[in-house]
Amino acid sequence: MQRLNRLLLLLLLSMSWLSQNSSEAGTGAHSTYSASSLQAHQGRYFRWAAPSDWRVSETNAGVTLTSPDGVYSASLATILRSRGTRTPTAFLQWVLAHVPGWANAKIVSTRNLPNQRLSYQVWQFIEAKVSYTDKGLPVTGAYKAGVANYAGMNDAMIVGYRAANAKFEEAQPFMAQIASSIVLTNAAEANGNNTLVRPKNNPLDNSAILKAGQNRQKTMDEVMRKDANARRGTVDLVDPSTGEKMNVWSQNKEYYWRRPGSNEVVGTDTYNSPGVGFVPLKKY
Repeated sequence: MQRLNRLLLLLLLSMSWLSQNSSEAGTGAHSTYSASSLQAHQGRYFRWAAPSDWRVSETNAGVTLTSPDGVYSASLATILRSRGTRTPTAFLQWVLAHVPGWANAKIVSTRNLPNQRLSYQVWQFIEAKVSYTDKGLPVTGAYKAGVANYAGMNDAMIVGYRAANAKFEEAQPFMAQIASSIVLTNAAEANGNNTLVRPKNNPLDNSAILKAGQNRQKTMDEVMRKDANARRGTVDLVDPSTGEKMNVWSQNKEYYWRRPGSNEVVGTDTYNSPGVGFVPLKKY
C-alpha cells in the first residue's frame, strides 16, 4: 500500500509543480480556449485532448494537464489495492490534504451519483465542487471521485479540473471536455501492474492473486470508459463483420447500424434495419 500511495503522491507532486506559476499568473490576459483548440495526444499510459501548448505530467497512476499560465488544470489520478475501506468523500479529502502548495481546501458541495456494478465490484461516486488556494492563487475545482471497497481493500480514482476563481464559470465547458478526454490506454503497465511477479520457490499456486489484480484493473478500465462516454455523450460500437471499433455520438437509441460504404452510423429504437445493406453494430 505504501508503494502505491507513493505513486499517487508522485502524481500529486507533479500537479503542484505544473501549477507553480499560478500565483504569478493571476487572472490576467490569456489565450481563449475552446473545443476547436483541443488536440489529441497519446502518452505512455493515457490519451487526452488539450491545447498543444499545455504542459503535461504523466505517471502510471494518472496525468495532469496545465495551461501555460497555470490558470487552468485538468487531471485524473488512480490508486489501486489499498488496504481498508474509503468513501468517495474521504478519498477526495485525502487528495486535497496531500498536494504540496494547496491550502485552505474546502469541499463546497457534493452530489451522490448512482452506484455502478462492474465485474464483482460496486463503485460509489460523487461529484464535488471544491475551493482552495494553489500556491496563493484562489481556485475553484469540479471533481468526480469514486471508490470500490472489496475484501478489506479499495480502489479509488479522481478526475476533474480547476481554474482561477475569476475564470471558473467561463472555463467549465472546455475544461470539462478536457477532463473527460483523459482515458487509460495501457492497463498492462498502469499502477505498476507489470511489476506484479509470481513468487518463486513457493509451493502455493498464486495464479488466483494475479488474476484478481488483472480483474481489478479491467474493472477500473471499464469504469473510466463508461464515465468518459457518459460525459461526452458517446457510445462504443464494434462492427462484427470487420472487428472495427468506433466511438460515435450517442443518439439515445437502442440499436445502431452502419450505412453501406461509409462510416455513418444510424440509430434505431427497434432492431429493424433503416435501409438496404445497413450493417448492424454491437455495443461493447
